[in-house]
Amino acid sequence: MPLLFTIHIMQFTGKITKITPEVAVGQKMLPKISFMLEEIGEMEDYKKNSIVVDVLGEKVELIKQFKEGDVVKASLNFKASEYNDKLYNRVTAWRLEASDGSAPSA
Repeated sequence: MPLLFTIHIMQFTGKITKITPEVAVGQKMLPKISFMLEEIGEMEDYKKNSIVVDVLGEKVELIKQFKEGDVVKASLNFKASEYNDKLYNRVTAWRLEASDGSAPSA
């Protein structure tokens, strides 16, 4: 039986360093865009933490408001699952906002 575990309340503020093209995934062919967020701080680049985040379905519109280099506050869900004796993680965003409270750049 597959194991499924979800954590819902995490926020991460970071700089968008990469946004992938939109693709269609799954049986329902939902739109998906992935993007990378890099920790903000004075440390050297190789010491900064980064995370890859997905937006799915109607939530792809969230990331389309931003561009690479923008700093955002992301509200995230973490999901872990097991399938065929392999473990997987998925991080999805359900809210994105400019970190300074301003409107996103177009």
